[in-house]
Amino acid sequence: MSSGERNPTNKALEALVEKAGVAKHVLEDTERVVCDDVWTEERARLARELLSKDTSTIPEFWQSASKHEPSSVSLSCFCQRNLTQLLIHRLHVVPPQKQPLYDEARVAASVCDITKDALPADALANGGVDFALCLFCLSALHPDTMKGAVKKVVAAIKPGGKLFFRDYGRYDQAQLRFRSGHKLQENFYVRQDNTRAYYFTTEEVQEIFTEAGLVPVENEYIRRQYANRQQSVVRFRVWIHAIFEKPALDSGVAVTDAA
Repeated sequence: MSSGERNPTNKALEALVEKAGVAKHVLEDTERVVCDDVWTEERARLARELLSKDTSTIPEFWQSASKHEPSSVSLSCFCQRNLTQLLIHRLHVVPPQKQPLYDEARVAASVCDITKDALPADALANGGVDFALCLFCLSALHPDTMKGAVKKVVAAIKPGGKLFFRDYGRYDQAQLRFRSGHKLQENFYVRQDNTRAYYFTTEEVQEIFTEAGLVPVENEYIRRQYANRQQSVVRFRVWIHAIFEKPALDSGVAVTDAA
């Protein structure tokens, strides 16, 4: 795409925003690249209307098949389609290198599939952790596995500890840009690289974490406009920021069994 040429999808989304009576403030100020976004009920209605046009979902057979597709196959297919072969000549093995600031006496790193595996023993040692961070993590899970995964995390948090959450919000521009053939379920999509994304409401987030025994401290949408001045377009992003707390043992608040 040449400089200044407008992406058709972005142009359509901007038209939706303009129809809802919302200005693209960030483009008006040449000194800024980001600003708070304005939200209206009319805009939400138009976004729902846009999403409702995609009524088809990927058949169950292909959903199951894609779960077992090796990432290398996806990369190979990409390289075959990419005429410039940008990636295929850059496939190489890099030996693991330890970060100089990594202190094994203070930090323990491990990998697990939170939908299937138990949490690492380090996370449960000494009565658990004081803080947990779910950063664009939950949206990648299948909706049927989210609550079970959250309960595992909550079980590792000490009474009085907190969980910090940031993830995609409903009607984020990335959701509105999905074309037909990417929808797995309502508000749940698969990207071209086979990763998945769910777009939450604050009500859904609150239900997931309170059912696991946490108490909400903060739970809100973050809406921003980001300017791409080279293409003269604005990206309208929506995230959810939330903080939940695990009640202290003597708080008197009933805690759901997280086992």
